[in-house]
Amino acid sequence: MKEKNYSRQTFYILMFFLVVLLGALGKVLSSVVLPVLVSILFSFIIYPAIKKANSKLKIPWALGTILMVFLIVIIFIIISTLVGKSITAFLNQYSKYENKFLFLYKVFADTFNITFYDDKNFMQNIWSQLKIREVLQQLALFLSGNIFSFVKSFGLTLLFTVFLVLELKFGKEKVYAMVQGKFQGRVEGMIKKTISDTARFLTIKFFVSLATGLLVFLMCLCLGLDFAPMWAFLAFILNFIPTFGSIFSVLMMTLFAILQFYPSPVRIILVFLITFTINFVIGNIIEPRIVGKNLGVSPFIILVALTFWGWMWGFIGMIIAVPVMVIIKIVCENVSYLHPIAILIGNHPEDTLQELQQDEEEEEE
Repeated sequence: MKEKNYSRQTFYILMFFLVVLLGALGKVLSSVVLPVLVSILFSFIIYPAIKKANSKLKIPWALGTILMVFLIVIIFIIISTLVGKSITAFLNQYSKYENKFLFLYKVFADTFNITFYDDKNFMQNIWSQLKIREVLQQLALFLSGNIFSFVKSFGLTLLFTVFLVLELKFGKEKVYAMVQGKFQGRVEGMIKKTISDTARFLTIKFFVSLATGLLVFLMCLCLGLDFAPMWAFLAFILNFIPTFGSIFSVLMMTLFAILQFYPSPVRIILVFLITFTINFVIGNIIEPRIVGKNLGVSPFIILVALTFWGWMWGFIGMIIAVPVMVIIKIVCENVSYLHPIAILIGNHPEDTLQELQQDEEEEEE
């Protein structure tokens, strides 16, 4: 008994130092680690579809992989085009909002005792007062560098995805070759469960976020809120960030509604109420019913994960925080020493314990 407790303590100590080491490497080597991690998530999403196409439609594995990655590229191009057109439309219609920007800036200047020039327009006022030239120069450099970095990382991610999915075809054989004896079934089961549960979670999350974006798009068209594609995309992408993403989305649309519809309060209130209702109903009623309890992660752990992964990898880290925690929970459920961590990560202890019991019964069979 003492020897067992000693080995468990040794395991926890080694795991702690391993997690710290991996965290440090993930931060330092983010330009390499992040594309690999995102490619793993992409692979988990498209792997079931490729496997089904290969077995039922007899589509070659390599061809199916290329077609799925090509579909991802097309979706990315469509989204980029819609957002780009929205930004262009905003720049073209800037004069429409000039007076309202000027009014809001005057309120801001009066509040913080900043000199306001009545004979100058909005851009001239902030150009002379807030050193906007230096800010815009820094912003241009930041955006140009980050856009180039994003495109490079996206291309690298797709390349990793292609080769990883090709490798997954021989995953079972590799598991049998690497792991011998009684652990074969456990490792194979863990990999299958990780892929299936993560793919299911991400697929559901994608379509739920897409539904949120489409409803926001229709709301913008009905109420006449400008730049509907941009707000729809914002609602879609921020829905991947639990709770806080939806709050930020509602806040941004409400602020813009104030800018566009002020001083008329009716449509401003409607924008707030409808976007709040869409996000609340989908995020708190529909999505939990579809996803189910087994993949549930504690809200506190989600908050910690958002903070940690956001600090480590920025906005992309916040988007992938929940899928990563789901994967960690599944792995912990399949390693006996890590069962307490799985219970800690889980939302309801009874659900996690039931899941662990089911896994043990399946292993015994």
